[in-house]
Amino acid sequence: MSFIPDFDIVHVGINCPDAASAEGNAAIFERDFSLAARAPKTQGGSYFTTTKIEWMTKPGKGAHGHLALSTSDITGARAYLEERGYTFDESTIKRREDGSVNAIYANEEIGGFAFHLVRK
Repeated sequence: MSFIPDFDIVHVGINCPDAASAEGNAAIFERDFSLAARAPKTQGGSYFTTTKIEWMTKPGKGAHGHLALSTSDITGARAYLEERGYTFDESTIKRREDGSVNAIYANEEIGGFAFHLVRK
C-alpha cells in the first residue's frame, strides 16, 4: 500500500487588488454572515474572516489566490504529489528553527488557485 498524505484545508487566500479591498471584503463577511475573525484580524499583511478565509492585501500567488493544505508529513506529501506530476518552488520554502520545512508552494495552479503545503 502506498503512502497517502493526511491533507486538510487550512484556509483559502483570496487575492485582492489592495488593502482597502481586502479589509472591505473581510468586513462584509463579518457583517453579513456573522463570521468574525477568530484569529488576529490582520496577520502578515492580510485580513482574515475566521481562520479560514485570508483576504490578501495585494495579489499573491495564483490567479485568484491560494489554498493552504496542512499535512503532518510535508516530505511525504511532496513526494506523493511529485509522483502525480506536481513540482515545487524551492524559493518559497519556510523553515522551522530546526531547519525542517514548514511550508512550500507548488508551481501548478488548480482552478486559478496556487496551493501550498504547511506542516500540521
